[in-house]
Amino acid sequence: MGRRSAKSSGGFTLIELLVALAVGTVIIGAAVQIFTQGMNATFVVSQRAQMQQDLRASSDLLFKDISLAGAGNLPPAGIALPSGAGSVRPIYGFAPSCAVQNNCRPQPYPCSSAIVLPCIPTLFGLIPGWRLGVAVPGNINPTDMITMVYTDSVFELPCYTIDSITAVAVVVQLPAVLPSTCAPPQPPPQPVITNPITAGGLVTGDLVLVQSTVGGNSAMAVGEVTSVVLTGPNTYTIGFAAADPLLLNQPAAAAGNLAQLACAVGTCPPTATTTRIFVVTYYLWMMPDPLGVGVGTPTLMRQVNGQPTVPVQEGVANLQFTYDTYDASGNLLNAVGDGGYSVGTSFNLIRKINLVHLTTRSQVAGVKSGLMLTNGYQTFDTQTSISARNLSYQNRYVLLP
Repeated sequence: MGRRSAKSSGGFTLIELLVALAVGTVIIGAAVQIFTQGMNATFVVSQRAQMQQDLRASSDLLFKDISLAGAGNLPPAGIALPSGAGSVRPIYGFAPSCAVQNNCRPQPYPCSSAIVLPCIPTLFGLIPGWRLGVAVPGNINPTDMITMVYTDSVFELPCYTIDSITAVAVVVQLPAVLPSTCAPPQPPPQPVITNPITAGGLVTGDLVLVQSTVGGNSAMAVGEVTSVVLTGPNTYTIGFAAADPLLLNQPAAAAGNLAQLACAVGTCPPTATTTRIFVVTYYLWMMPDPLGVGVGTPTLMRQVNGQPTVPVQEGVANLQFTYDTYDASGNLLNAVGDGGYSVGTSFNLIRKINLVHLTTRSQVAGVKSGLMLTNGYQTFDTQTSISARNLSYQNRYVLLP
């Protein structure tokens, strides 16, 4: 009889193969699931880090401008702008792109009081813009605008003496001997108006505050620069032609224009000065999608004077402020959206600015992960309060002789 080999030459059975495949599939599936969750968590965390970084940069810029509101030699009661017969109300927050946005438009300067007529448009150190911004999709109410005004303490335009003032131009000259308060930058050895790159000089769209004495009384007007021309040795003619974008240059207005300060060569008061001021406006705008898809991206915009608007941060979905102020009787008004304007309170009585919402969202929709339970945009919100020191203390302290 033949013998059978003790060694088996057979392979795995079908049942063994199926069990092995099932176990392997479970292990691979678990590994893929862990890897996917890790990638999702990394994506969410990186988005949050990017949002916080962007928000920190934009909020620092915003808070700095707010804290400077009213700084310099701005009068507490504000500066009267062109008004009366022959005038139209000047505007702020001007953006050429607003022409194609139904919910984005320039806003007129507020009157000196909402309940006192006739309307005298007034440039205050701080101008609330309650619900004057765009309505971002998903928000019930329109967003806010906010405008801060302060003087340029770096550019030494006040070092120049005024030769003449007309309704559309101011001629200034650098004196042979600078006042003791003027320290010429080095280089160049003297303040230069027409060199914006190296000396931060005047450019088209800048705003200039002109102060003089008329009939023994102090008077002032604000104009938007339309040209700067060298017309003699260290002498410049700063043009303020009509029809400027912000409608500040109105020679035909009955009041509030440069015509009220007119003086010929040799007759201008020696104390007359010119100072560049910054009018900084923040608002939201729906940045159109380059491909024309969707409603666009809500973007925080910053405009300085009549210069082109500059985007500060994309994905800002909400911007809202309230204000702590006083009414005419000295009663404290807390968290008022319009700064008390509707009840006749002047904006120069605002003491604290409350940032209710500065909300940023992620650039793209998130993914479901352990850190984010549903798909969609991530959001990050900031709230704080800011004291504009030049508004808060201007009526509390008096310089003694």
